[in-house]
Amino acid sequence: MAVAKDSSAGMDSSKQLGVMGILREAMYIPVRNKKLMLPVMLVAFLPSSLLSVDNYISIYPLLLNFIINLYLLSIKEPSTPQFYNLLLQIKEDAEVFVHVDIIFRVASYMVSFSSMMIIVYFSAMIYSGKQLTPKDLFQRIKGTWKRPLVTRIYFTLLFVGYTVTSVSLIAMLMLNARGSMVLIVLGALLALLARLFYVYLGMVWMVGLVISVLEDDCYGLQALDKAGHLVKGRRAQGFLIAVILLMVDGVLNGGYGFGILKVQSEQVTHQATGLIVLNILLLLKMFSQVVYTVFYYECHKSHGREIKVSGDFTYTRVSFTPSDGEVLP
Repeated sequence: MAVAKDSSAGMDSSKQLGVMGILREAMYIPVRNKKLMLPVMLVAFLPSSLLSVDNYISIYPLLLNFIINLYLLSIKEPSTPQFYNLLLQIKEDAEVFVHVDIIFRVASYMVSFSSMMIIVYFSAMIYSGKQLTPKDLFQRIKGTWKRPLVTRIYFTLLFVGYTVTSVSLIAMLMLNARGSMVLIVLGALLALLARLFYVYLGMVWMVGLVISVLEDDCYGLQALDKAGHLVKGRRAQGFLIAVILLMVDGVLNGGYGFGILKVQSEQVTHQATGLIVLNILLLLKMFSQVVYTVFYYECHKSHGREIKVSGDFTYTRVSFTPSDGEVLP
């Protein structure tokens, strides 16, 4: 696999990349092995895309019917048979909606997990300049999927716990405000800080997922903890990368929502636009996984380490001698 010197700055162990350098390096990675890129895109992107489209098509009519029935219920007299029938219909629609949503969420979780493993390992192999075939890629993933799955489950549990805790604290503050501008401002400030802190935590946890994919015997809470030490010295850079990715996501979602509200067009046009935006967001998610893989390597460089990824394991070569009392993170 020939790689041009001018496009492989990220593999130069003597040069550390900045935020834009990491983003640019992540953009170059897919085209460095065009033979492998096509099967990776088919296996990583196509299932996620089809599942998301199917979910969108299935959920949309259910949600629309549910909203229509709620409106009809609001204009009916409670004592009429029509009111009772609508109530039963709403209950049935809600049950179907919940069941369909659960099925798609579980399927999406597993498909997203598989896609993440493929993208991270593909990115690592290309970034480190290693020759790789589709067979090598999928054999590696087949033998190592348990570690990232455990880490992903911990990631999810921590996310749920953090969300519930922060939302509960903000809600209690707002409910007790009783018109007090001081408490309202404090609540808004707390919400902003909670969101920013989650952006930072999400960045660290993503590096932890990369660690669990690439490093043997490091997964779960150990991988997430190691990620916290690994980003030391480059936390601001990682946070800025996470903010940039979040802003792009926000622009896409916000632009689509604004277009629906302001642009009058056929329902089919809105649905088609929604599907296009949905697939762009999936590509953005895949790109973010490439970015965090590059960032993982850059963090090791900042600690004076060189990472080598072999077919069966990952090891670290330390290129400096720590001073007395210095502990490697």
